[in-house]
Amino acid sequence: MLVNSRLVCIIFLLQTELANSEYTDPCTDHNGITVEEANRALADWPMDLDLASVNKTHKCYVTCILIYFNLADDYGGVTLDKYFNYGIIDEFAFAPTLSRCCYEYSAETDLCEKIFGVFNCFRQERLLNEK
Repeated sequence: MLVNSRLVCIIFLLQTELANSEYTDPCTDHNGITVEEANRALADWPMDLDLASVNKTHKCYVTCILIYFNLADDYGGVTLDKYFNYGIIDEFAFAPTLSRCCYEYSAETDLCEKIFGVFNCFRQERLLNEK
């Protein structure tokens, strides 16, 4: 009986903690995103994008794309290991920019703001290097 009451107490505390956490699911549609939809959303990224001018809905949509395609996780982490391992992305060329961008947004608690900010930081660096 004591074990059951402790278990109920632990479950209650976990539910309370999860309910009070700042995580909100950025993806309104869990049926998937096509490659074409992702390309449309991520193509023609503007140089010197003012993050304050981008609405939350778009930031969350881009976040959802990056999570769906396993480029980011539900906690705001960048997950590129498989791309590094297969040689799709040159880890040594990419790592300094990735580290700087992740550090720049490390204190951000909003998932959409964090992932969108890191992605924009990386894209801005790439756009500068393409000039």
